[in-house]
Amino acid sequence: MHDGNDSSDTVISEDACQVDVGIDDQENLEGRGDPDNGPCGQGQPPLPIDDVIQNSGPNDFSASKFLQSQDDVGIQLLCNAAANLDLDVRYHRNLIFEVFNESRRVVFRQNSPENSSVYAYCVRKKQIAKSMMAAHGVPVPSGSVFRDYDAALAFFTESDTVVTVKPTDGSAGHGVTSQISTEEEFFKAWEFAKSESREVLVEQHIFGDDVRIIVIGGRAEAAYVRVPACVMGDGKSTVRELVAQKNTVRRRNPSLRIDPIRRFDLLERHGLTLDYVPEPDESVQLTSVANASAGGETVQILDYLDREAVEIAERAANCFPGLVQVGVDLIYVSPDHWHNGMPRAYIIEVNSNPGISDAVFPSYGRPVNVPEKVISHMFSEDIKPALVSTENATVSLAEPYRDTRFSRVFGKGNARQAALVKQAAYKLNLQVEQLADGLYRLTGEHSSCLFHHGMPDRLRLISRKITRNGDWMKSILPTNLEEFIKDETKLNQFRLLVVGGRLVSVLHLQAQAGRTDVALREVGDQVHQSIEGVLQRTLPAIFYPPLVGIDFCTEDISSDLDSQPWRVMDAVCNPHLSSHHFPSSGPGRDVATALVSHIFNDLDRSTVPKQCERFVIRGQVQGVGFRRWLKWIAILHSIRGWVRNRRENGEDVLEAVLEGSPVAIQRMYTLCHHGPKDARVDAIDRSPLAHSGRSQFSVIG
Repeated sequence: MHDGNDSSDTVISEDACQVDVGIDDQENLEGRGDPDNGPCGQGQPPLPIDDVIQNSGPNDFSASKFLQSQDDVGIQLLCNAAANLDLDVRYHRNLIFEVFNESRRVVFRQNSPENSSVYAYCVRKKQIAKSMMAAHGVPVPSGSVFRDYDAALAFFTESDTVVTVKPTDGSAGHGVTSQISTEEEFFKAWEFAKSESREVLVEQHIFGDDVRIIVIGGRAEAAYVRVPACVMGDGKSTVRELVAQKNTVRRRNPSLRIDPIRRFDLLERHGLTLDYVPEPDESVQLTSVANASAGGETVQILDYLDREAVEIAERAANCFPGLVQVGVDLIYVSPDHWHNGMPRAYIIEVNSNPGISDAVFPSYGRPVNVPEKVISHMFSEDIKPALVSTENATVSLAEPYRDTRFSRVFGKGNARQAALVKQAAYKLNLQVEQLADGLYRLTGEHSSCLFHHGMPDRLRLISRKITRNGDWMKSILPTNLEEFIKDETKLNQFRLLVVGGRLVSVLHLQAQAGRTDVALREVGDQVHQSIEGVLQRTLPAIFYPPLVGIDFCTEDISSDLDSQPWRVMDAVCNPHLSSHHFPSSGPGRDVATALVSHIFNDLDRSTVPKQCERFVIRGQVQGVGFRRWLKWIAILHSIRGWVRNRRENGEDVLEAVLEGSPVAIQRMYTLCHHGPKDARVDAIDRSPLAHSGRSQFSVIG
């Protein structure tokens, strides 16, 4: 297995007869821009791949101690780099380890330090990543996502271009097929991709060189071309024999040794078999993807790469600020397909946990010590470490939630999680931008935060991985049961919600006679102060997540825990916020606002502006459910006030008084122009009013 993800999808083209770029650049190909554009290819120098290969010759790593290693090579390289910098290392398990000194502690999962769980999700979902990059002007191939084969085939047929087909969720090139030009090839590629993912991405194939650029802290530090697996004929040996010879060479490279050539989709596509005997100096490409894990070779090329292409890679990486180290896969457009005014390169995808040993052990070209660069960056004075110790856990209950009666307004499941967080954002006058299903960004005056459902981007992937590993959790979560001889099944169960080290809500889980579900009663105001000691033992074990739900059992949570048995049973980094907003009994607590306030800790809630306006909505607005709709929308946006039907100058209108933050009021103004599905809004008159101080939203007539 390769160390980390290695998932480029497009390769060096076999022919040079088709210009193939993103939709946004079609006009460039037709002469838009400089009227003196020369013929295709002028001004775009080729990458000197052959020169590097010929001048450097194949690198010899046969003396490397890593050839005999049974452990993850990338982690060993990082640990060696840490030791060389006089840093200490503590290995946990499941590829998680810490690098630290007296002043700083950095946690890695395999090759990547401090990765955000939310941003790691974004780059894993290829279409989401493409959309985020395109929104920032990063050139990406055009394409679309499909679940239905007929729809995908129609898209392919109508696009009339060579395409790449890949699973939307995956890595290491699994399920990827490039350079598809026929319906037969498309069907095979579709089946291959569907074996890896429910959804399949069909996108334009870009002709050029496949380059992986390692970006660390926003700066490109290594770049290498991935050359697809191929063999050179001698007029005597079969492809099978030539592949065996190549695999013998690969076994002498610590990065390639466990990834032999074993994929032959391009060979089969050309009607050849492993028994084919190539002519002398005949190059036979075996596969359509260039991943090292699929048999490709690596050529270090950073010293020769066009600066524009490097900047494109850095811009792509900067779209995902929660990832310190990013592997950016791009296609450096072939000179035969490039026109003046086009980008030098197109981003195929990005990886949150790129393999780092390919840069250290390239097949050709100079090695780059990426592990040392990663460690040095994380311990430089220029960055603030993400992992901040919460030494003093406290009980600081969230304020009572005032919309407990309207739980159905917020939907169900993950949709409810997101709706509660957005309501809190509107309450605090934050901008809300929806990016994809379940993915949205909150933006304040000085900072922003990306959320996936109820999870903020500050949540590290490390905490998420640990809390989803049941065996690991059993071994690290604290308890004092060994000090007592007690039947654990008789202990009471509680659900604690902790935000930034603060206990903001406590639910008592109570069995209900004749029912399989449990009743949830809010008992936060009864909790004993000694619970802080439990939190101070629990949070370090899971690396201080900004949001965590903790399942806890004890006899009496209102009494000193030192004198009774207790155990932390589980911890979840994506807890159900709605359980605390809408308990079965007891006051609900506004834990979503507690979370958003913690993320935007520079926000002074006492200075959040409030606004009150009167809307008069004209058109077909009565008898269409507009009042009820407006009430539900107002609640979702933390708006207070009232709405009523009335006649004004012989016209049926809807009158509403809305009070809330300016962002929420403006959003309401936008939404009211559409209204419920049977309404027709012709105009909205709005005027400012003095604040009413209402605590809820009502339909009054």
